[in-house]
Amino acid sequence: MPSSDRRRRSEWWGAAFSMLAVLLAVTALRAPAAAPENTAGAIEVEASRVPLDPADPNRKTLGPLRYLGGLWLRSEEPRFGGLSDLRLSRDGRELAAISDCGHGFTAHLHYDVDGQLVGLGDARLVPLTDSGGLPLTRDASDAESLMAVGAEELDVGFEGTNSIRAYGPDFAGPGRLLGVPDGLDQCGSNTGLELMADMGDGRRLLVCEGRRHASITTPAWIGSGDSWQPREYPLKFDGGVAGEPFRPTGAARLPNGDMLTLERRFPPLSGRLVRIPRATLEGTGLLQGSEVARIEPPLTADNFEGVEVLRDARGRTLVYLISDDNGCEKNQIPRKLNPQRTLLLQFALGD
Repeated sequence: MPSSDRRRRSEWWGAAFSMLAVLLAVTALRAPAAAPENTAGAIEVEASRVPLDPADPNRKTLGPLRYLGGLWLRSEEPRFGGLSDLRLSRDGRELAAISDCGHGFTAHLHYDVDGQLVGLGDARLVPLTDSGGLPLTRDASDAESLMAVGAEELDVGFEGTNSIRAYGPDFAGPGRLLGVPDGLDQCGSNTGLELMADMGDGRRLLVCEGRRHASITTPAWIGSGDSWQPREYPLKFDGGVAGEPFRPTGAARLPNGDMLTLERRFPPLSGRLVRIPRATLEGTGLLQGSEVARIEPPLTADNFEGVEVLRDARGRTLVYLISDDNGCEKNQIPRKLNPQRTLLLQFALGD
């Protein structure tokens, strides 16, 4: 090839590369800047107030419960959703919850002058970690129950692996494995460890959502560490399609030592609260309780999976419920097509 042709070709390629560099530079200038890494885990959550009864916004009573306020929580963050249990600080202002997509969720709750729930802010997501400090794998991330141990420890129960991990404040890892009772393999593959509650004396109540085979009860235990007493939790069969019962999903201890358990049935959708007397908890038979209230359409209802109980400065026994919208990233349900909601409801429980 003549030198003049080589020179022209070299000049052509040089010009082409120069033009490409200019185009890339212009594109970079026009493109939106990459979002900074979200190391703090802060997310935007919209909180809209909801009535107890959409058809009668002035309705405030449901059996012995008085409705104080409720929020519908929404976020464009794909990791948000799937909240399955909650715990609150003693003053009710700091919320900790867990997601069945393997995240801890914390937020600050806002109240009006009458102590009624009106808003939420400072929302954050924290990836739950394993014993090595690494984020949990998809198969191990199904967090379903939460228990606070003092102010320095949050214990999380996982359904898929039937395990419990201890975390620091605000879900700081690594997640240390705790002892669990023998016999958890009795629970179904998708109906494993669902409920964990503080008994108030160093022991905890554990209940599975169901058994591997058809049964009118589900396995339960009371104890801690390597010392557990097996119990049985009765299932309530009442109006479920294809015989589906109410299944236990959460629990919290009442001021007198009774246990308030939350149950969920689907289909059709319904939730109910059950009170188990302290004397029954200390016994050996079925963990039999009495129904306190039932929350179902047309009331503001959803897939309720978490319950918390507090005593406020006015002497009221407050009950909080949270629902799992099955809407976090693992479930891959487009948010606009998901009919479920993340609801946080507040009640006062009368005697």
